[in-house]
Amino acid sequence: MKLVYFAHSVLERGGDKMVLAHLRHLAEAGHRVTIRSNVVATGYPLHPYIDIDKPLLPGKGGTLASALLRPQRCDVVLATIVPTALFLRLRNRRVVYFAQDDNETAYPFPVYLLLRFMYLFAFRVFRIPTIAVSHALAATFTARFGARCLVVENGVDTSIFYPARSQQLVASKQGRKAILVLARRDHRKGFDLACEAVSMVAPSRPIEVWTVGEDIAWNNPDVPSRSFGRVNVDAMREIMSSADLFLYPSRSEGFPLMVLEAFACCCPVVTSEAVTYVRHEENALVSPIGDVESLARDVLRLLDDAALAASLASAGLSFARDNTEQRCCARFEAELARLVPDAMNDEVKG
Repeated sequence: MKLVYFAHSVLERGGDKMVLAHLRHLAEAGHRVTIRSNVVATGYPLHPYIDIDKPLLPGKGGTLASALLRPQRCDVVLATIVPTALFLRLRNRRVVYFAQDDNETAYPFPVYLLLRFMYLFAFRVFRIPTIAVSHALAATFTARFGARCLVVENGVDTSIFYPARSQQLVASKQGRKAILVLARRDHRKGFDLACEAVSMVAPSRPIEVWTVGEDIAWNNPDVPSRSFGRVNVDAMREIMSSADLFLYPSRSEGFPLMVLEAFACCCPVVTSEAVTYVRHEENALVSPIGDVESLARDVLRLLDDAALAASLASAGLSFARDNTEQRCCARFEAELARLVPDAMNDEVKG
């Protein structure tokens, strides 16, 4: 099979990490894989057998126009954004939409209405086959649009993410408890909610905040903070293993890798109901979406209850070991074959 992954950019996002894992697996299995993208700026490993080229036109608008103007000359085109999938389907017979989140949640009114219109066309008119990263996401698309969805939940590379505490990082806390937070400007990730929850906890407990991700200033000068910025996987493993908890108050998710990676590093997690695979008081503490007071209470519980923190960390580690990247990628290949069975042996049409 010859597959093209068509996207405007391949960056450092969790979704990009999972796409690249699937593409590496397909390339290693003998399929011909091309990334067709205007921007490839990622530290995630690229398989040497994967070809990289650019769409017909530059820029975001050019990416969409290229999807519409030129057939991709392959057996299957993979897309992760619904407008791209829809435009590609107008010129290509086999397009698979890899749904990692609900695109509507990324935009305010009235833009999300345009996206809903595109979803309707993609799912009801063109019946674009879809692989979703969670059963909840698949159920949403099926109920709302009658989509035809298979589910392949994300997996974690347990050869990279595993418990590995750094004595240097532990010593740097000077007796304080470290709360790890993802710094992202994307409103859906809830960085503002994390700031509010930590501010509620700080007056009563000796804590500090560790952030990873984008360069966003911590808004509470009374709480010691340390920004690690964008880090490689080795540093992330040590940070997650050395933090006392990971606070991830997301508003919208598909199947977030960072929580799964924290699980694999034996880091207790406080999160929201947007993360559909967590279970309250079983493998994480889970609050309603946007409920800052509940998040703050859960943070306090973990800071004060070492036995609970250890129990959640152990359960999270077991969950991660049952949801590995290797199993996930093998299933993705199998489900792709189910969606487009005749593509596996097809010759490329001109």
